[in-house]
Amino acid sequence: MGQCFDRAKAQVGIDEAMLLTTQLLGVSFTELYTERARLLSLADVEKLDSAVQRRCGGEPIAYITGYKMFRTLRLRVSPDVLIPRFETELLVDVVLDVSSDRSRVLDLGTGSGAIAIALSKTKELQVVAVDNDERALQVCAENCKEHEAKVEMVRSNWFENVRGRFDTIVSNPPYVAADDQHLDEGDLRFEPPAALVGGHSGLEHLEEIISSAMRFLNPSGWLVVEHGYDQQASVKKLFSDRGYANIQQRRDYTDTPRVMWGQALGR
Repeated sequence: MGQCFDRAKAQVGIDEAMLLTTQLLGVSFTELYTERARLLSLADVEKLDSAVQRRCGGEPIAYITGYKMFRTLRLRVSPDVLIPRFETELLVDVVLDVSSDRSRVLDLGTGSGAIAIALSKTKELQVVAVDNDERALQVCAENCKEHEAKVEMVRSNWFENVRGRFDTIVSNPPYVAADDQHLDEGDLRFEPPAALVGGHSGLEHLEEIISSAMRFLNPSGWLVVEHGYDQQASVKKLFSDRGYANIQQRRDYTDTPRVMWGQALGR
């Protein structure tokens, strides 16, 4: 095992080699060093070598291993869903802050189910998760089953098939502009464009959600959204123009404006 690990370490660095080796071969960090003489099967050697080559080609580790951590959850991911980001954990924090026990919460564009599952496992909430992609809902269903999360799933293009009203609506929608140069860089090259691109300006889905959510919120209900690093002013104007009150925002761990929420008073 030691030789395979050393070869991987030379190509992708020690941190990524450790992640790939432990997750794909099912060994601990300690075993990497205390059992270096362990013989691996040819299948395991080929699995690790293939993973290293995929990583050298830029493919995200989450897609190679099939898993990504989000808060305390080890979630299944595939190229059909966006890889959960650390900054998106802010959405969960805000929803937990504004939602009381047994509140009805709608997660729009759930993808892997990261937000919905984290909410349902942290607080006693009635969570409905929506996505328009059947493959994404399948990933979400697998994660719900693995974590025994009570989440209702609905296939819908945003609010199209949504029924009833909610105390909180949360969404991490596609918000990258179609011509953003970052789409050709790093992990974004491998992630589903439909989960990233928010139209020409990047604001099209945000505008649709902010405009439509009022009709699905209970009186004093909250809408919580994630947005791009340069969209704070535009998103705040959308909230204000659509009649939301108590508009607030929160910065992520890099001190970048990332989450905004507003309240539907008098609805």
